[in-house]
This record gives sequence, structure tokens and C-alpha cells, in this order.
Amino acid sequence: MNAAVKTQVMDWSKFTAEEWLKQYGAYIQTCRMKSGNEPDSLGVNQIYWLICENNKGVAPRKDQIICKIDDFEAEHVRKIIIEVRQSKLICDSAKVAVQLFIEKNVRGMSDRKMEDEFKLGRNVLRNMIYAGKFYLAGHDKRLRID
Repeated sequence: MNAAVKTQVMDWSKFTAEEWLKQYGAYIQTCRMKSGNEPDSLGVNQIYWLICENNKGVAPRKDQIICKIDDFEAEHVRKIIIEVRQSKLICDSAKVAVQLFIEKNVRGMSDRKMEDEFKLGRNVLRNMIYAGKFYLAGHDKRLRID
């Protein structure tokens, strides 16, 4: 008997380039929550909803991202990040700009945190992040920007 093989197709139109990176950052955070045994055999989503029920009336944070991607999608985003880092076709200055764009979105860093960590001025950072966004979208045509 032949088993039907289900193949998944990546839907890149689901999010913008920024949103994909933010979702990947949220995915990484949920993976960190999963380390070790899950408490009382509950899944992470059940734990999340229990926390939400417990926090009724508390306003959600504006910088809070809820993970909406699965392992398959996260793996594709990870592959894009690795490809950009290892590509010989991208010049070093463009790699720095793209890396800053990735860091800002995956790690959810504020401008102030980025200034402190990367020792660059706010205007320089904003310009490089902006350039990195467009370079990444131009380098990988599957990603869209808003």
C-alpha cells in the first residue's frame, strides 16, 4: 500500500519581511520555553492561554509578538538568514546593513539598545536598517516589504 506523501509549500505572502523576522524571533522564544519537559504535559499554547485567562484586564504590551508560524516556516526563515550571512555574492557593507535589520526584528531591539550594542548613532542605524530591509527584499524576491 502506498502512503500519500504530503508536501508543504511555503507561503511567503503571509507576512512582510519584517513580520517574518519578528515571527521567527517569537518562534525562538517559544522554543526556549519548550526546553526540558513541559509542565503537567500541557502544550505551550495551552500554557499561553492559561496565562491570558489569568491576566484578564491587563493591557497587552505593544511590543509583544505572538508566534503564528510553525516549524516548517521557521526553518525557511532560518535558511534565508544563514544564506545571507554566508553568501559570497553580498559585499561586507551590505551584509552589515542586512544583519542590523535582522537583529532589530528577530531580537525586537529598540533603537536605544541597538545604539548601545553596536556603538552607532541613531541616524546611521536607522539608515542602515532601512537599507538592509530593501537589500534583503531585493536579494530574495520571495520576501515583500510594505
